[in-house]
Amino acid sequence: MEYSELVDAIKQNDRSKADKLLRRLMPRLLAFLRIHLNANQQDAEDCAQQALLTSLEAIRDEKIRNKDRLFSFLLTCCKNNYLNMMNRRNVHIHGDISHNNNSKPRQLSSLMNKERRTLLEHCLEQLSRGYKTFIDYWFKYPDSDARAAASHFNISVNNAWTRKHRVINKLNDCYKKKSEY
Repeated sequence: MEYSELVDAIKQNDRSKADKLLRRLMPRLLAFLRIHLNANQQDAEDCAQQALLTSLEAIRDEKIRNKDRLFSFLLTCCKNNYLNMMNRRNVHIHGDISHNNNSKPRQLSSLMNKERRTLLEHCLEQLSRGYKTFIDYWFKYPDSDARAAASHFNISVNNAWTRKHRVINKLNDCYKKKSEY
């Protein structure tokens, strides 16, 4: 399916074509959330619908510069919506637990976090100097966007996204290999 057609349909106010494309798109977004993020049906529907609303607003406001990347944008929105939803639930759950005076010791959790940090540090040491410098920037400025990183390293925004993606993949691969032992 050509998702750039959706951008054109929305800009041309062709509701029947946009509705048709959205009906074909929604099951793919739901499948992504269910398969890759293990979301239940209701959460997947909520997140996908919110992602569609966000993308429709972005299209109308002409914030989508490359209409061929719409599907990637939607997947990212879905993932972020779901992760934010899970974080809010987790905060709510922890808030409820904190009122309970019968909380259990956190030694096991602390040990697991320490082991994870050790694995991550090992994986960081395996990176080349350039990748270490790059990922250190993201650790120091986690709320930074790709434009700021690109400016800091004097590279293009696309190059910043590509490098970030490569570093994260390298760290994930290393972490998975080390955690299997």
